Amino acid sequence: MATEVLMPKLGLTMTEGTILEWKKKEGDPVRKGDLLFSVETDKLTNDVEADADGTLLKILVPEGETSGCKTVIAYIGAPGETVGAAPASAAVPAPAPVPAAPAALAPSAAPKAHREGGYVTATPYAKKLAHDKGFPLGEISATGPRGMVMARDVEAFTPAPRVKLSPMAARLAEEMGVDVSVFESVNRIMKADVLGMVHHEEPAAPAPAAVSAAAPPECAGEKPEKVSALRRSIAANMSASWSISPRVTYTHPVDATAMKQLRASLKDEFKEQGIKLTYNHILMMCTARALTEFPDVNASFRDNMITRHHHVNLGLAVAKGDGLIVPNLKNCEALGLAEIAKGTEAMIEAARTGKLTMDGMTGGTFTISSLGPYGITSFSPIINQPELAILGVCDIVDTPVVREGQVVVRPMMNLCLTADHRVIDGVMASRFLRRITELLENPCRLLA
Repeated sequence: MATEVLMPKLGLTMTEGTILEWKKKEGDPVRKGDLLFSVETDKLTNDVEADADGTLLKILVPEGETSGCKTVIAYIGAPGETVGAAPASAAVPAPAPVPAAPAALAPSAAPKAHREGGYVTATPYAKKLAHDKGFPLGEISATGPRGMVMARDVEAFTPAPRVKLSPMAARLAEEMGVDVSVFESVNRIMKADVLGMVHHEEPAAPAPAAVSAAAPPECAGEKPEKVSALRRSIAANMSASWSISPRVTYTHPVDATAMKQLRASLKDEFKEQGIKLTYNHILMMCTARALTEFPDVNASFRDNMITRHHHVNLGLAVAKGDGLIVPNLKNCEALGLAEIAKGTEAMIEAARTGKLTMDGMTGGTFTISSLGPYGITSFSPIINQPELAILGVCDIVDTPVVREGQVVVRPMMNLCLTADHRVIDGVMASRFLRRITELLENPCRLLA
């Protein structure tokens, strides 16, 4: 009997994977332990080994396609053995056409999804389709056995029209007890519409700009493209962070003279050890020291509970393909400058080549994002949840400043700290930024 090859689940948060490369072709002999395929998740790239001997009979998910975890993506068996076609849950990007439901089980007459203790029974692929489309499973008519929601049910489901509100309008409507159902004819409800209802005015008509934004025109040859798993993960995480954290960004200038002198004085010595010393390494060391002095910044916040971490696991945003990933260097507060430099460069190399381990991706307590190499002088980085702050590092620019009553030119650099105001107020954020500045402008204080 043929052995099913499943899409592996390589981490608690992994829900799907993209096949980067099949190491074997259909018809090739396979031995247990042979590299069978490479899979990309939203964070990592892994090579997967075969767990059975035989022949690769059929590939169900070709290179470049995405499949949910634990779904069948190929079969290994005896030469000439017959295997089934791709299951409905294998090809995520392009599901097969949905067959019409039998007349006796037409959607209008089909029973609602069977619930067991509040849980809606559905096939894995149906759940994924419903999640992707934003459909509530409990409202979908089920045609599967024992009231199970099938993929065809999700495809056939037509949701009731829903009122679209801007975030501010939704919050105002909830606070003022406004019934938004009266706005069904309006394309998107804005703050002014809700306020108009409070004052017994008619809802404002949608502005033309809002209509065009909701349905952008398409020129000849234009078509939407599915983004990578990494970009989808970034979109989800950043959207969540934007809605979770009441954030404020604080900017503080730093005179980088001492930092440049420190790098220049150690550059040759580090080079002899095979280490390329960068400003990021010095910044990481100073930031790690400051975080040990501000435990509420080196913390995370969940369910109205704060966790102050004993170690500084310092994340660094690294560009990879069409997005960013944030590996972190563990126990950074206990490392010397050379150890930070070695560890950081190894971490960046692993991130860009897809060799990061799950441990290298999880457990971060604070993040640094540097846009200095791109000439950026100010920006507002978004917090990497569930952390409480992120430090943006800007370009070093020769700038005229006043020192002891004289105008002199100094290499100045802005630090931009975005902090979660639920825990870190303006005073704490300012003191933390000032402490990093003191260490960068006087590196000898690191020896104290």
